[in-house]
Amino acid sequence: MPDSTCTIDGCDRRVTARGWCTSHYKRWYRHGDPEAGASALYETPEEAFSHRTEMLDGHLIWTGARNEHGYGVIWDGNRTRLVHRWNWERERGPIPDELDLDHRCGVPACCNPEHLRVVSAKQNAENRVRLPSNNTSGYRGVYWSASRGKWFAKAKHHGHQYHGGYFDSPEAANEAAIALRNRLFTHNDRDRAA
Repeated sequence: MPDSTCTIDGCDRRVTARGWCTSHYKRWYRHGDPEAGASALYETPEEAFSHRTEMLDGHLIWTGARNEHGYGVIWDGNRTRLVHRWNWERERGPIPDELDLDHRCGVPACCNPEHLRVVSAKQNAENRVRLPSNNTSGYRGVYWSASRGKWFAKAKHHGHQYHGGYFDSPEAANEAAIALRNRLFTHNDRDRAA
């Protein structure tokens, strides 16, 4: 018996179950309809970009798929790319291999080149928004010292830990941490705006 093709119009993949290919069977299984849940396909990444972005408060927000960190991803015809890098290269040219793109605005889904800058990995880390998962203070660079019963401020710069002192409140330690980063760092925009 020859292999038959999927019964969905326009699909020429081999049947695996219920007269459908694996993709259509999975859509039926998940959604109750073999044609449900399919994402829109675009001919070019430029077409996908124009359909999957919207301006919001000056940010060019990617509304398509995102990775686990909230950064947009786009298929460029060869591979999946971070959309902010893809758009930067389209608008401004290549990014040197040893450098990163920093979201000056702190919005991972933003792909507006005006909100991005080419930086080293260290400079990118200086402008970090997310807190580490073990952070209990709610502030960047502020930690609890159980041995002293106080909050303390610290910053890491070129492989060295710098301490900003011990404090009774996390808010006071945060002020010291910001001052410490402002003294040591060059690309910590959010600290400088505070």
